[in-house]
Amino acid sequence: MNLWTFRIPTAVTFGEGAIRDLPRIAATLGQRPLLVADRDLVRLPLWARIQEILPGTPVFAEVTPDPTVGSVDALAAVVRDQRHDVAIAVGGGSAMDCAKAAACLAAGDLPSIRAVHSGGAPLGSARVPLIAVPTTAGTGSEVTPFAVLNDPETQRKGPIAGDALYPVHAVVDPKLTYSLPRKVSVVTGLDALSHAIEGYWSRGHQPLCDLLAVEAARLICRHLRQAAKQPDDARARAAMSYAATLAGAAFQLPKNAMVHACSFPLSTRYHLPHGVACAFTLEEAIRFNAPVMGPRMTDFLRGIGLEDAEELIALVRELKQLGGLPCTLREAGIPPEVIPQLARESFHPLMNNNPRPMTESDLVAMYQRLA
Repeated sequence: MNLWTFRIPTAVTFGEGAIRDLPRIAATLGQRPLLVADRDLVRLPLWARIQEILPGTPVFAEVTPDPTVGSVDALAAVVRDQRHDVAIAVGGGSAMDCAKAAACLAAGDLPSIRAVHSGGAPLGSARVPLIAVPTTAGTGSEVTPFAVLNDPETQRKGPIAGDALYPVHAVVDPKLTYSLPRKVSVVTGLDALSHAIEGYWSRGHQPLCDLLAVEAARLICRHLRQAAKQPDDARARAAMSYAATLAGAAFQLPKNAMVHACSFPLSTRYHLPHGVACAFTLEEAIRFNAPVMGPRMTDFLRGIGLEDAEELIALVRELKQLGGLPCTLREAGIPPEVIPQLARESFHPLMNNNPRPMTESDLVAMYQRLA
């Protein structure tokens, strides 16, 4: 067994009703909390529950989907100017990633997160303490040291990374996911499945992350369909929230591979939401990588309760259809003539983690099959 190191510095409080512990947790970290959410979340009924638990807490609700460098800079300015000493990010990956990056920016000296995102500046170790409260079961951002940001000015979308991006505490309350629409349940669930699969087959895989990945994938394969069809099924919702957090922990050290590498141009140029972009190539990635995985793939499939890779591929396709996700370039509104450009731009550094080397001609052929 090769040398490996495992760590997850984020404390996790999990279970129905977990959000009732937010005031106590926040009080241990600071005295001037700020709630962070996106514009849509604050219009939903569950937001009233958050405000009942944290009455009078100021709110920053200007987070955009696929959070931008501008959103991070604006939030960091509020944290600095109003001297907030703890942030509480409530929502999906957009709110959590924006808050994670802003918490670091606000505690440092950089004028903009762009310096880190595209300028090569180090993130640093300073941060305002952050509590992450996911309202979807997908991104796993509550336990990872990454924040995926979009910069419309430079046409660049991708992650920044650093230990300072780990939330101090994650509060995972499955009941916050009950109101998710079917499509969002499927999209975020397939994002979590991508994390589990890629964490397992990444070239940087390690034993403890493997265990987390297999259990996360098993739970998703068993419960995502039911969670999407029956939103108030407590057992399915709890399983999916648990699986999403496990999957986040499973990939946070090994990192992702070709699915996420391909997702960035799909999101940046063609505006597919992150989870949709990951799901778009997931079947092809499984088919491409499974033959080189050998006994590890056999063990993975046995662990999640499936017979072979084709059964997993069929399940992914079924779930995509259940959620109304695009399965072809045409359905995604992407013209086939851009395939060569799409293939070139899919070579994000995460591609280096893929267990099977991927060439540009391999990518062109993959996108042609998806046309």
